Amino acid sequence: MLFEFFAWWYGPGWIFAWRESLGWVKKVQRSFSADVLLHTLFSPWKRIVSLPGRSLDEKFKGVIDNLVSRTIGFFVRLFTLLAAFLVMILAGLAGLALAIVWPLVPVVIVYLLARSISG
Repeated sequence: MLFEFFAWWYGPGWIFAWRESLGWVKKVQRSFSADVLLHTLFSPWKRIVSLPGRSLDEKFKGVIDNLVSRTIGFFVRLFTLLAAFLVMILAGLAGLALAIVWPLVPVVIVYLLARSISG
C-alpha cells in the first residue's frame, strides 16, 4: 500500500497538482469575470444613460452625463481588471510553488519523523 501511495504521489498526483494550480488561475478569472469586464470596458457605469432632450442645453447635458458615466465605468472596470490580474498572478505563483514542493512533501515527512524519533 505504501508503494502504491508513492506511485500515485509521484505520478498522477503530481500531474493533478500541476493541473489544479492552473485551475486556480482559471477560477480567479471566472470569479472576476475578466472577459465580461474587457468586453464592457467602455460601457456606462450601472447602465446609467441620460437621454438628450430637444434643446441644445439638454443635449449637451445628456452628452456630459453619458461621458461621465462611461468614464466612471471605465476606471472602475480597469481597477477591477488590475486587481484580477494581480490575484491571478498570486494564484499562479502559489500553484507553481505547490507543484514544485509536491515531490518534497513525503521526503520531508519521513525526515521529520526520523528526526523526532532520534531526538
